[in-house]
Amino acid sequence: MKLILVALFALIAVGYPSLHSQDPSSSTSPKKEGAECPDDKAWTGKYRNYSYGFTIVIPRGLKGFWNSARCVSRPDGCTCMQDHGRIIPLTPEPTEPDRYIEAYADNGADLDEPTVAEAVKSHLRGIRERSREKNVQIRKRTGITLASLKGERAVVRYYDAKLQAWMMEDFVELLRGGVEYSLYLRTPEKTYEHDRGVFDTVVTSFALSKHIW
Repeated sequence: MKLILVALFALIAVGYPSLHSQDPSSSTSPKKEGAECPDDKAWTGKYRNYSYGFTIVIPRGLKGFWNSARCVSRPDGCTCMQDHGRIIPLTPEPTEPDRYIEAYADNGADLDEPTVAEAVKSHLRGIRERSREKNVQIRKRTGITLASLKGERAVVRYYDAKLQAWMMEDFVELLRGGVEYSLYLRTPEKTYEHDRGVFDTVVTSFALSKHIW
């Protein structure tokens, strides 16, 4: 899936890991001299992704952070891999690093077949890998249409083997051409009902744009 003061970014990069792997083959994009590197910046309000052509609105009071490979600082600015999206922590405290919302887009290379069903299957497979055996419960799985794209939304309860706690994941998978769009919430079960409302505002704000690098 794979987005500031140095200490805060370290928290985001290490404490709030994306569930998606990075694509090392992504093309680099040089930034102008003196420009602030995007992996050192916090986003608020409307966020536009030019690499994969989508926008979301970051909820008021929260910030979105770079969730792609780190940029490389150079004397004439910085060079970055493609921008895959943003991660939105739902708590500033490092005691709950697994409570966040993420918007992530990629070319869908990890899918066996370029279908929404396969994207959901891949996400569920990742959850099962992190869960204790036979403790994954799919609470809901329904069709959804966002920005004229037909996709699926699933809600999953599972016992995280590493955290030794019950977790919830609420996620949406969409496809446009060869691009996979993932919107998802990962949160402890006790905070799901609250965080679901915040996640819903991100989901409903999702829109496609015409500009893709």
